[in-house]
Order: sequence, then C-alpha cells, then structure tokens
Amino acid sequence: MKIPVYFMGGQYNHLIVRALKELGVESRLVMPTVGLEALRAEGIDGLVMGGGPHSVIEGFERLGRAPEIVEGAEFPVLGICLSHQLIGKMLGGEVVKGRQPEYGRTTIEVVEEDELFQGVPKRFTAWASHNDEVRWKDDAGFRVLAESDLCRVEALKSTARKVYGVQFHIEVSQTEHGKRILENFKTTCKR
Repeated sequence: MKIPVYFMGGQYNHLIVRALKELGVESRLVMPTVGLEALRAEGIDGLVMGGGPHSVIEGFERLGRAPEIVEGAEFPVLGICLSHQLIGKMLGGEVVKGRQPEYGRTTIEVVEEDELFQGVPKRFTAWASHNDEVRWKDDAGFRVLAESDLCRVEALKSTARKVYGVQFHIEVSQTEHGKRILENFKTTCKR
C-alpha cells in the first residue's frame, strides 16, 4: 500500500512518514509541486497532506498544487493542520483567525465517530499548533467529526468523498490515539 505525505513545510511532516511506515505502508515526502496526474500515475492508495507555516486566509498561492489535489483526488485524502484548513475552505467552509490560538495540549471531543475515529474514545488529549481555524457554514460540503473548547471544527469529512481533515497533529506522541486515527485512515485507503 502506498500513502505518500504531501510536504507543506511543517516541522512534523517527516513524523507522518515514519508513522505510516510503522503501520506497514510505503510512504515518502512529496513536494507540493507534484500534481494530481503524477500522483495518479504513481498508483497511490491515499495521500496525507501535512501541516505548514502558511495561512489559507492569505490565499492559496504558497500552497503549490495542494488545491488541485483536494479538488480532484479520487483516492482518500487526510489533511492535517494547514491542510485541514485548506480542505475546509475548499469544501465551502470559512477559515478565520481563531478566538484564541491553540498551542500545546487540547481536549478533543468526538461528535461523530465515522470511520476516522472508530475505536477512539469520545474524549482524548491532542497536540495543537495553530492560529487559524475552520468555521462551518450552512452550505459547507463537510460534516464536523470532532471539536474542542477553542475550535468548533477539530476534524471534518467531505460529504461527497473520502476527504478528511484534522486540526490537531495525529503524528506526534503527545496526541493520544493518533496512530489509531492514522490506521483508520489507512483502512479507508484499501481498495
């Protein structure tokens, strides 16, 4: 099984690759200059899009071909942090400066288990590192899967495809059940 990691410039992106390899997945970092056709030609089973230092509020110019991937991928996609915000915005949500930045441990409340949170407790501790957040709008094309006291959309899923986003960092040891969430994503990628 092949699940590469789209490198969005974040400090934890290499940890996602390592976590996927520990789950028996062939993985590597892919630069955001790689487009959808090249990923299709590689025959990947899914894609994780990492976090990064940029802001979706400022536009998509610094995000390479990531918007093209979110828009057209027929394989499962999981976006983390910045990529979660990109997915939320492209699915009709709004990305705004949060009421209060989330840095460090935060308590996540699962509001809809879906396949991403199967076997994960309804409440767990995760590591967050963001200023911006996704806000759901009435016509947004996603469902909210998890929230926290400071962020209403901690996790989402497209209503049309297997496209997910998590605001927190599942790849770091400070996030409880992060590997289980990643393993659940791997399960969605099986053909």
